[in-house]
Amino acid sequence: MATKTLQSLERGIDLLFLFSEEKPILSLQQISEALDLPESTAYRLIVTLCKKGVLARDSEAKGYELHASLLRIQGGLRARLDIRRLALPYLKTLARESGETAQLSLLQGHEIVCAEAVSSPHTIRFIPEKGRALPLHASALGRAVLAFLPEAFIGRYLQQTGLRAMTPYTVTDLRELQALLGQIRVQGWAVSFQQMYLGARGVAAPIFDHRGKVVASLGISGPHPRFSDRRARSLVPGLRDQARALSAALGNVPDTRPPRPGLIRHSKETSACGH
Repeated sequence: MATKTLQSLERGIDLLFLFSEEKPILSLQQISEALDLPESTAYRLIVTLCKKGVLARDSEAKGYELHASLLRIQGGLRARLDIRRLALPYLKTLARESGETAQLSLLQGHEIVCAEAVSSPHTIRFIPEKGRALPLHASALGRAVLAFLPEAFIGRYLQQTGLRAMTPYTVTDLRELQALLGQIRVQGWAVSFQQMYLGARGVAAPIFDHRGKVVASLGISGPHPRFSDRRARSLVPGLRDQARALSAALGNVPDTRPPRPGLIRHSKETSACGH
């Protein structure tokens, strides 16, 4: 059962996300139209956000802009942004060696978010949308993270989000997903096919921070049949090397203990493994 949310708070957050480098100032009318709200409602949201110091009238009174007080939260974002910067050389290496799209996805709550990507040079290619949040249970990028999260987190994830089918082929059976996660924990990487997007295959490895906690994943994605299961698996050694190097750059010291035991059995997906 989905948890109820505060609609007014959702609208306020949606309003903040209207601002961008290309649109640093927005008028009441623009905000009203973008949110599909009456101007009176949009104005109340604006007044509230101004009162809380996250919006302000621009100097020429042409509209509203983000308040400079928001700079206070940049410290909390800096670590995430540093991962993007640090990951770029590894992504370029993976894209060059694979000929496919390489991607960094960050754990955010119960989702993963594409933070950075280097696209394949091919005309037909997988092009991830930066900033888009996706569920953890479907793609290789998500499973590479989910498998290494605490069991309590996985339990909450399953209870709160369920196993929503993203395509007709998405694994939605709990036992089958548990088997896949157990296998990922043992082997240290994930592969999936048509789990998030039809015709797409992906392979991914987890990224750990200085505390030994999984925070992200590195992956390679491409279209079938060019990016075949055999091709994806052949890239695993190089992918894991890049993932370990990025983890080390974040201060991670590899755990030499044996991996946690997990339920492993043959899955119908593992024999036709992408994205």
